[in-house]
Amino acid sequence: MSKHFKIIPFLIVIQTLISIISWSGIDILSTFFIWTCSYILIFSILLKKKKYFHPNNKKDYYVITIYFIWAILGIIRGIFTAENYWEWKQLSSGVLSLSLPLFVYIFINPDILQDTIKTWLKYIIPVFFIFIWILPVGSFHFYLAPIFLLACFTSVFTKKWKLLFLFLLIIMLTSIGDRAQIIKAIATLLLAFSFLFRRYISLKILRLVYWTFYLLPIILLFLGISGSYNIFEAGKNREGKYVQKKIINGEIIEEDATSDTRTFIYQEVITSAIRHNYIIWGRTPARGNDSMSFGSLLAEDLGTGKYERFMNEVCHPNVFTWLGLLGLIPWCLIYLKGSYLAIYKSNNIYIKYIGIFTAFHWFLGWIEDVNNFDITSITIWISIAMGLSESFRKMNNQDFKKWLLNCLPIK
Repeated sequence: MSKHFKIIPFLIVIQTLISIISWSGIDILSTFFIWTCSYILIFSILLKKKKYFHPNNKKDYYVITIYFIWAILGIIRGIFTAENYWEWKQLSSGVLSLSLPLFVYIFINPDILQDTIKTWLKYIIPVFFIFIWILPVGSFHFYLAPIFLLACFTSVFTKKWKLLFLFLLIIMLTSIGDRAQIIKAIATLLLAFSFLFRRYISLKILRLVYWTFYLLPIILLFLGISGSYNIFEAGKNREGKYVQKKIINGEIIEEDATSDTRTFIYQEVITSAIRHNYIIWGRTPARGNDSMSFGSLLAEDLGTGKYERFMNEVCHPNVFTWLGLLGLIPWCLIYLKGSYLAIYKSNNIYIKYIGIFTAFHWFLGWIEDVNNFDITSITIWISIAMGLSESFRKMNNQDFKKWLLNCLPIK
C-alpha cells in the first residue's frame, strides 16, 4: 500500500474514536476539534480524488456530479440565509452531512478500502473492548457499523473472526429499546445466513429483494401521505409490551420499542416545506424544518425566535429539507445506481450482496440512518462505492474472497 493512502485510514479511525469518546460521556472533545478532523478528512479525499480517481465508467458518476452541483448551490444559498450563530453552526454541520457522497470517489479503489478496513479493525476493535463497560449498549451501532458490512460474509472468515462478528451482533440485539440497532443486526444476520446458503438462492430472488427495498418505501410514503395507511402506527396495539429501562443522566427512562416516533417528524417536515414553499429548492443546510415538538430549544432557550429543528433522526427527509426535491432525487439515485450496478453488472456474488446491503440502507434511510458525518454513514457510502467501482465488479468470486480475507489485520 502506497504511503500516499495512509492518511485516509488514519482519519477514518479518528472519526470512529471521536464517536466512541462522545458516547462514553468523557467530555474532552470540542466541536471545533471534531469539525477540524472531519474537514481534514474531506480535504484529504478531494486531494486523493484529483490524483487517483480515473475510472473507465465515468458516466456512472454523472449523477454524483449533478448532486454536488446542486449541493454546492444550496450551501452558497445557506451563506446568504444564515442570520445568527446557530444557523452558521448548522450550516457548517450541514456541509459535512451533504459531503458524504465524496467517499465514493476514494473507496472505489480496492487497495485504499482494504487498507482502511484493516486499519479500522486493528485499532477500533481493541478500543471498543476497553470502552465497552461504560458505553450504552444501544450506541454500539454508531461506531461498529463496518461490522454490519463485513459480517454479511461471516461464513468465509476464520473461526475467531466468525465468533467475533457473531458476538458483536448478538450483544447489539440485547438492547430492546434501540430499534435501529436491532433492525441492522437482524438484517446482517439474515444476509449472512442467506450468503451461507447462496447456492440455493437464485439471482431472481436477490433481485426481488433488491426491488422490494426500493419500491416499498415509495408505496408506504404514498399511503401515509394520502392517509390510507401508516406503518409507524402498526405497533400501537402492542404499546407497553416491549419496554426497556435505561439510566440517562442519572434518571431511569423507559423506552417503548413499539411507540410511534416517526409520524410527527414526517408531518413537520412536509407541512414546513409546504408552508414556506421550499419543496423544490430546499431551505438550505443553514435552516431546518419548523418543529413545535423540538423547536422550543432553538426559539426560546437559545433565543432565535425560530421554532425549527435542524436535523431529524431520519436520513432522507433531512436532505429534502436542506436541498428540496432537486437534491433528494439525485441523492437517492446515487444509492440506486450503486446498488443496481452491484446486482446487475457484477461478476461476483459478494458485490451482489453488497448491492442488497445498499438497497436495505436506502429503505432504512426513511426510518433511521441519520446522515451524520460518522463511521455509520461512511460505511453506507463504502457499500455504494463498491457497487459503482468497476474494479470490484470485475473481480470473480475467488478474487473478492482473497481481497476480503486480506482486509483482516490478523488471519
